[in-house]
Amino acid sequence: MLTIKDSFDLNEENKLVLPDFQRNYVWDYEKQRSLLSSIFTSLPMGGVLILKGELKEFVAKELCFLKELEISEEERTKECFFLLDGQQRLSTIKSAFSDFFYDKENWRHVWDNLYPKLRTRWFFRVKPRTGEEDIFGWDNLTFEGLDKLEPDQVIEFIEVKNVLKTKDLDKWFHPGYSPKDENGEALSGSKLKTYIAKQAVSDFLVPMYSVYQPPSRKKERKPLHESVLQKLANDRVEELKAEVEDGKKDIIDLLSEVEPDIGEYYENNDEHEIRNAWSMLAAKWSEKVNKFLTELIDQKIPNIELPADQISRAIAIFESINSNPTALDNFDIIVAKAARNDEGGSLSLRIHNELKKEIDLSEALLEGIMGEKPVSWTSEIMGTLENNEISKSVKKQFLNLLSIFSHYTNGQDNDLKIDHIKKKKHLSLNHIQIKENTELTLKALIRAFAFLQFRCGVIKLSSLPYELMILPIANLIVDDSVWNNKYKLDKIEYWYWISIFSGRYRERQNEQCINDIKDLNDLVNNGENKFKTWYTHILNEPGYSSKDVLMLKDQNHDIPGAIKTSLLQYIISRQPFDFLPNASKLYLNSWDIAREKEVTVDNNVFTLKVQDHHICPLYEVTRIGETTAKLRNEKHILNSPLNRTFISSYSNSKISSKSPSDYLKYVNNSSVRNHFIPTPFEDRYTKKDGENIQQYYERILSERYTKISDGIKDELDKLNPIST
Repeated sequence: MLTIKDSFDLNEENKLVLPDFQRNYVWDYEKQRSLLSSIFTSLPMGGVLILKGELKEFVAKELCFLKELEISEEERTKECFFLLDGQQRLSTIKSAFSDFFYDKENWRHVWDNLYPKLRTRWFFRVKPRTGEEDIFGWDNLTFEGLDKLEPDQVIEFIEVKNVLKTKDLDKWFHPGYSPKDENGEALSGSKLKTYIAKQAVSDFLVPMYSVYQPPSRKKERKPLHESVLQKLANDRVEELKAEVEDGKKDIIDLLSEVEPDIGEYYENNDEHEIRNAWSMLAAKWSEKVNKFLTELIDQKIPNIELPADQISRAIAIFESINSNPTALDNFDIIVAKAARNDEGGSLSLRIHNELKKEIDLSEALLEGIMGEKPVSWTSEIMGTLENNEISKSVKKQFLNLLSIFSHYTNGQDNDLKIDHIKKKKHLSLNHIQIKENTELTLKALIRAFAFLQFRCGVIKLSSLPYELMILPIANLIVDDSVWNNKYKLDKIEYWYWISIFSGRYRERQNEQCINDIKDLNDLVNNGENKFKTWYTHILNEPGYSSKDVLMLKDQNHDIPGAIKTSLLQYIISRQPFDFLPNASKLYLNSWDIAREKEVTVDNNVFTLKVQDHHICPLYEVTRIGETTAKLRNEKHILNSPLNRTFISSYSNSKISSKSPSDYLKYVNNSSVRNHFIPTPFEDRYTKKDGENIQQYYERILSERYTKISDGIKDELDKLNPIST
């Protein structure tokens, strides 16, 4: 039976290769992280299927790389194994534990040839954050392995850093990182490794990519991860010494395992032996963690080997493998558990029917809505069902909320943990808990979906920037005293926009969500506002929502998709008028757009659909010197969300037929005001004398940034006028 390391060695020697009919590498980072967490907890990674043959049989590739192998005539008859099943798993593991960018002079060439999702470097974090388990024994430097843990207890400790070709070259984890010494000379060799190790230690991150040492490369005396582990252990020992001096830790408890006589040495004030004991503590912890890492790639891989006489059937075998049904997911298992109660049919059918059912909307939810107010509503129009199947996001949040309602009671703060929205808690649910909490969970979820559509401009659930934000809303809105109270709903909306535009959910979303379930409850029911410190971050969070990011002036950060989406949704939440002439007015709102309502404008009947529209039209600017192809480049300033809004496809078709000057006159100023566009429109969006093109772009986008930013803050002040 092969080990993981064996498979890597064979791949390096072109003895285990991918035949050319294998699909490309497709796993996203979360799927990669999920597999790595299983490897960390010693769970089987699944078997592989290999076919014996010769390299001449198929064009072949190395694991993780796009480029075909260049095989000499002499090598064509070389025996090898073709990997028929297991590519995604083996590629993931090899990418995590191998340093593809070892050759600093050649890293860009390697980058070009790697699959995009494998242009990464992987790490694990040894120091737990608040509320996390101390799985690596950081507190007392006592590591006992992870084989008794579940993958969900480990996954948050595994972190990935993208390796970008032109950005982040100043980050220590980047292969292009080139710090200089005090003389201005670039560090190299052991000095560079020592410097990088110090940076990794400051982030408590241990590199995984130095664990596998290919046979073709000279083995390092001390790979990077070993250096980092030693430095981490030594630093932690110094902290523990200080904690002992402060009376926070007991030296006997800390050192008795590595030095049974520590009590005697301490009593006799034998500083030499005490120092030795501290050194042994650091060494033992780093050695144990290093051994743990080494053993990860020594794990066995079950493999089935097909003989060479099956080579002609290789493609048929591959197609057969990939047509097999996928394994059960968490939701399927919960549905199976719920089958012990056959009342009302299967759980999945019950959820399906509830998502299609119309619910009565509260007056509190609809208060302030302009135009015709719907009385009833169904979440199906939000895309909660996809091809008549329950959507993945609904399944995921159903499990999370079912777990919360089954395990946690509002107000008991210490009971709610990140674990409640993880696999282990989901699968611990029994059929009684599922039966007792399903109705409540569905009621809460569907009300939360309605809130997101009517208050937050979310047209389709798939466009929600952060799915986990559903949970704090649902946890509260299931209560009729909240659902029917405008002022309480206002506070939830306040929390939603301040969280979206300040970047609160850009990192550590699980932790943020769990904290917000408690803190949002305090805001809504007790008036205690723990979110007000984020007010100044609204459209002002560096690297996320700042003016520089939105105007594409931040060279190190792209505009996050969450901000692009949320700005459009915020505008729709205000029910702006469509871009129509003065005599015609049509409110744009998320619920009518979602159900593709039939509307009439100037005796024209059409289905209401919206399009993402450039306010300053691209063809207006091509008239003054730039090509449309250049303008449609994603990095062009006019593609900033500050130059975008939703308008109906009907009005877009009317505008597209007009000349640029007529377009500016056609759209009335009352329409554009609802879109937070500076007015008078025709004046503000006309290039002024003395302005060059770049100055013109920056002026119109800067003015709209101010309008939107001020508009959001004004509304937040109304939604939650009293802060405590």
